[in-house]
Amino acid sequence: MEKNDVALVKIVVVADGPTCTGFRLAGIQEIFPREGREAEAKIEELLGTEDTGIIITSEAIMEKMDWRLKKRIERQAKPVVIAVPDKGGPVAGEADSLKSQIKKALGFEIMA
Repeated sequence: MEKNDVALVKIVVVADGPTCTGFRLAGIQEIFPREGREAEAKIEELLGTEDTGIIITSEAIMEKMDWRLKKRIERQAKPVVIAVPDKGGPVAGEADSLKSQIKKALGFEIMA
């Protein structure tokens, strides 16, 4: 690769409508408004893509997700799946999960 060749990876959002709208306003272009089983299926599809670097979803989707898909997400280094609070607010105990996901993605801790 030459100096200007950079491997670009996408940031993708798979979440409820209002969460997707917020990320669209923030400039994210790969948006998939999905909930329930449809969200799980889309996340599972994205886990197999080479150009997806980060998948953002809601804590509510992660909380209800099938345990096998959660285990697959935990085992994979890329793409990183990050769960954020949705319009219902944070799910109890998910803050530590986000902290560990960021540490896994970067290889070191950035939050005290």
